[in-house]
Amino acid sequence: MSKTIEEVISEYGYCVKKPKGTSMYPMLRLNCDSICVVRPALPLKKYDVALFKRATGAYVLHRVMDVREDGYVFCGDNQCSFESGVTDDMIVGVLQSWYTGKKEHKVTDRGYLRYVSFWCSSMRLRAYILWFCHKFLWRKYRGKSVTG
Repeated sequence: MSKTIEEVISEYGYCVKKPKGTSMYPMLRLNCDSICVVRPALPLKKYDVALFKRATGAYVLHRVMDVREDGYVFCGDNQCSFESGVTDDMIVGVLQSWYTGKKEHKVTDRGYLRYVSFWCSSMRLRAYILWFCHKFLWRKYRGKSVTG
């Protein structure tokens, strides 16, 4: 029987997996990238990318958009809607790095920090940016990372 993500992080301090879905595109690409999630240092900070577990049992990797007294507000980079009410007890881990092939990208890298600054500051325009990028740009960039 395989271990849960929580068990792996508890035992080893980290877990490396391939993400499913496209909610964190363009940063993370389906079937291309692997993520390294580590034990969370709570409370989370704004713009951390955290892995949390919904009441349904589904794991979700999204970005913290706001920290409130009653929990966190999350949003995927490829989404425009917010998910609120996520509490510390639902947090499984925090993204430390991700891999494109053998190339490691850390959340402390300058390129990543520029990406986060632009992407999160443009939230009001995100629906238009996503539409434009999906229609005209990202088709030819599939398979390439946004940070290098």
